[in-house]
Amino acid sequence: MMMTDFGDLDGSFEFYAVVTPDGKIPTLLDDTTLNDPAEWYTSPIGTLAHLSDFALVFTDWDDANADFQQYRASLPEGTTIRAFTVAVVEVVNAYEGMEIKARQAD
Repeated sequence: MMMTDFGDLDGSFEFYAVVTPDGKIPTLLDDTTLNDPAEWYTSPIGTLAHLSDFALVFTDWDDANADFQQYRASLPEGTTIRAFTVAVVEVVNAYEGMEIKARQAD
C-alpha cells in the first residue's frame, strides 16, 4: 500500500481568543449562554485548538469579534480579543510501527 505524500506537515496556525484580564477564556453552556465564570478555561494556551466548539476561541477575527460583542455585557471589564499562534512540528514517534504490530497480533 502506498501512502500519499502530503508534503511538509510542520507549520503554524493562528487563532484568536476572548481573554479576561485574569487570563481566563469564557466557555459556553450552549450556543447562546456563557458558563459560570468559575468554569471558564484556565489551562495552558497551547492546548486550546480543540476548544473552539465550546469556548470563545476562533480562527477568524471577525468571528471572535462577533461573539465578543454578543457577550460583552456579561464579560469582566478589560476582557479583550487576543491573538495567538501555535507551531506544529513533527517529532520522533516512540511508538512508530506499533499500530502495525498490534494489527498483526489480532
